[in-house]
Order: sequence, then structure tokens, then C-alpha cells
Amino acid sequence: MRNLNLKVLMALTILTWTGSGMGRDQGSMDIKAFVRQVCIHGVPYAEASKYDASVRPTLLEMLDDPKEQDHWPNIVITLGMIDDQNAVEPMIAFVEKARKCTSSLDQRKAMTSAVVSLGYLINRSGSRRALDYPTTLTRDKDLKKYAVMGLALSGHPKAAEKLKSIPKESAPIRGKTALSASPRPEFRAIVRETPNTKEAITDEVINEAAS
Repeated sequence: MRNLNLKVLMALTILTWTGSGMGRDQGSMDIKAFVRQVCIHGVPYAEASKYDASVRPTLLEMLDDPKEQDHWPNIVITLGMIDDQNAVEPMIAFVEKARKCTSSLDQRKAMTSAVVSLGYLINRSGSRRALDYPTTLTRDKDLKKYAVMGLALSGHPKAAEKLKSIPKESAPIRGKTALSASPRPEFRAIVRETPNTKEAITDEVINEAAS
């Protein structure tokens, strides 16, 4: 969990980007067209969160269609942003299936995006199931950092408790131990872009995720 590298932080920045790149009135855009767009800066939270649970069946159908594989990362991120607890189990099922048979970089990107996107879902819905699941991934060296990112993005008070329960690790960097004394500013900014984060636990969560 310690010593997340710059590439990981950049990836999370892309996932949480809320700036320009798509129109301001995209909430009324057909959901298929929305997730099929090439989002150079990532799926914008402000636009994706305008959709509601009515788009879930369409997104899940696309997530089950191999022809839509190129768009799976956008789909799982959007599912996390629409505030629908009924998306939790399908997203977890998607991750579990991908862990067993992921064979391409696109599939891996979709899987890791889904793990992080659970944080958005927790943030918007407070789902206990979505909150508990990332902890089960902390023994997976490939998914651990993404699970921690999801917990950080959730901003949920219980996320801090979950992070405390994860065994701490240290990583040698140029002969030193990689231990963080304070939250990294860039990661702090990324997490705080997500609405409704709990200020009281944000620094603690970021310390665990970004150090």
C-alpha cells in the first residue's frame, strides 16, 4: 500500500477529472453515446453524475457485451457515479470475473477502474457492501492500491477504519523507508474533488492511500 508511484496518481487524476472536454449539458445525451466517447481527460464526474438509476440496465448490458470492451472503463466509472446501489453487485461480479480471466490491457483497465469506481458509489450511496468489498482485495498485490484508492475516494468515516485494518508495508527507496508524514498535496486535491467527503477523515485516508 505504501509508495504509490506517480503513474498511479496520474491514473487516478484521469479517473476523477471534472474539467472540460465534454459539454455542460451532457446529462441529456444518450447514455450509450456518453460512455462511448473518447475522454482524453477521463470521464467527467460533473457530467456523469447527472444520470440516474434509469441508465443502469443499459450500462450493465453494455458491460456484458464483448463488443463494448473498449468502453468498459468508461462504463464502470459511470456506474459508480450515478448513485445506484443496485450497481454494486454487478460491479463486484465484473471484478471477480475479470480477476479470473483478464487477458488484455483493456480488460485490466476496466477491472481496476471498477475497483476505484466503487469509491464513487460509496460516496454517493453509502453502500456497506461496496465499502466492505475493497478490503477483500488488499491481499491481491495487483489490486491493493486500487482498493485503497476506492476507499480514499469514498470519503466515508468507515473507510479510515478499513484502512487501519490493512497491514502496513514499507518500501525501500534509495536506501530509505518510504513512510509518509503528511498527505501528498496532489492526492489530497484529487480526493477532495469528489463531493461529500468527510473532512475529518480525509487526511487520514489520503495518508494511507498515497504514502
